[in-house]
This record gives sequence, structure tokens and C-alpha cells, in this order.
Amino acid sequence: MTGMTAATADDHAAREPRATRTATGEGPAYWFFDALAVVRTADGACPVVIEMTVPPGGHAPLHVHRDLDDSFYLLSGRLAVRCGDDTFVASAGDYVSLPHGVPHTFFVLDDAPAVMMQVHADGSFLDFIRQVGIPATGRTPPQPEQPPDIEAMYQAAAATGQPVIGPPMSADEAAAVASAAPAAPAPA
Repeated sequence: MTGMTAATADDHAAREPRATRTATGEGPAYWFFDALAVVRTADGACPVVIEMTVPPGGHAPLHVHRDLDDSFYLLSGRLAVRCGDDTFVASAGDYVSLPHGVPHTFFVLDDAPAVMMQVHADGSFLDFIRQVGIPATGRTPPQPEQPPDIEAMYQAAAATGQPVIGPPMSADEAAAVASAAPAAPAPA
């Protein structure tokens, strides 16, 4: 994928249809807040797919996407999620869709990272990652030498269509969501 750029809906419509593929370990990677974001979408392809690895205790500030439904398939880990007035636990194998215009946040539960495949209809969230993320030199979550400029990151979030409107879910709220969640069904 060397030299490839993010696809937008306009890019997709302007190109002839073609099959695309990114293999394991391919795709530009960014350290984004406390997570590793790997772009899995080949140039010109839609939807935009981002593999996000968020460490234990990692979280997103309360934010809202103006035009983008925030959807992901959880590959591993567990998340406490709040979207509007709804709260739930997402576990590996769950698909989650958070509608645009509804504030949401999450918190990674347990002692393992959560790995999700985010699926977006446009490149606005990817634009945000590229503006504030740091090109990753490895495929592990970041170990920043200095704290990021959170205010600048929040300004970029607003400018790209996903303004931050409140604090992240706390560990206490995440524990309450987890304890209220129904038990996962036993494997067949």
C-alpha cells in the first residue's frame, strides 16, 4: 500500500470498480491518542476501514459525529459503551453501530486491549486521525515521549466533523455498565 491515500466517496465514484486488498501488517499506521490505528482500506476503496487497537483502560472522550455513523466489529476485548441514554457491553464478535448525531463514548474493560475494525462511509474520521496522529514506527500502542496537545486534538476533531462534547467514560461508570450487563451466553 505504499503511497496510497484515503478514499472518499467522490474518489470511489470517479474510479472504475476494482478489487482491493490489504494483507496483515499492511496499511499506514498512526499512534492516535493512546491507540494504534492502522488504515486497512486500499486507495480508492470504500468504505473506509480502520483497525484500532486500544489498550486496557483506554477510552474515547464523549463525542458526536455530525454526519458519520460510527460502526465497528469488535475482534477482541470488551468495551463498556454509552450512546445517548443507552449503555451496554460489547464483546469480541459483536458488531456495533452508533448513529450520527448521538453522543457516545467507550471504555476498554479487562486487562487485554480491544481490537476493532471500524467501518465508515466517508473519510472524515480518517482525516482526523491523519491530522493529529503520529506515524507509527511499530505496530504496538504508543509510548509517547511527551503528552499530546489535547486541546489541538479536540479542535481538529471538531474541524473534521466529530466534536468532543464531554469527558470520557470513567472506570467507575464502565464497571457499573459491565456489572449491569447480562451474562454472555456459553459457547455452543
